[in-house]
Amino acid sequence: MKIRAATKADLGEVFRLELGGFGEHGYPDFFIRQALDLWPGTLLVAESEAGLVGYALGSMGEAKEQGWILSLAVDERQRGMGIGKALLQRLLAELAQRGCCEQRLTVHPNNPAAGLYRSLGFEFETEEPDYFGPGEPRQVLLRRG
Repeated sequence: MKIRAATKADLGEVFRLELGGFGEHGYPDFFIRQALDLWPGTLLVAESEAGLVGYALGSMGEAKEQGWILSLAVDERQRGMGIGKALLQRLLAELAQRGCCEQRLTVHPNNPAAGLYRSLGFEFETEEPDYFGPGEPRQVLLRRG
């Protein structure tokens, strides 16, 4: 498996992964296209013999030292193989290289990926009960370092 920066040619597959992972809460295709322009080094893809099998998107927050993990999606058939972890580790390193000594993300309290995030040093910061609207809670996790 190879992790690399995304290109325009990858955008259709990135959008497919986003929809597969997040459905109605996924980012629209035009946002992903704009993310490539805004944050080209923090839109990463995982590529294997099967094609694109995952992607991760990060950005800097309002303060330069704050980074955000905006999305992490792995093809349903490829989950449990370490792809998400590898993408996240590479994205965290990229954000740190850009001066982000804190990284945040949001996750549904029942999302099994929360275990991955905690294994990489993310800790509970706060919970918002209606993050995406009524009945759509998300935990905000924080990682320092």
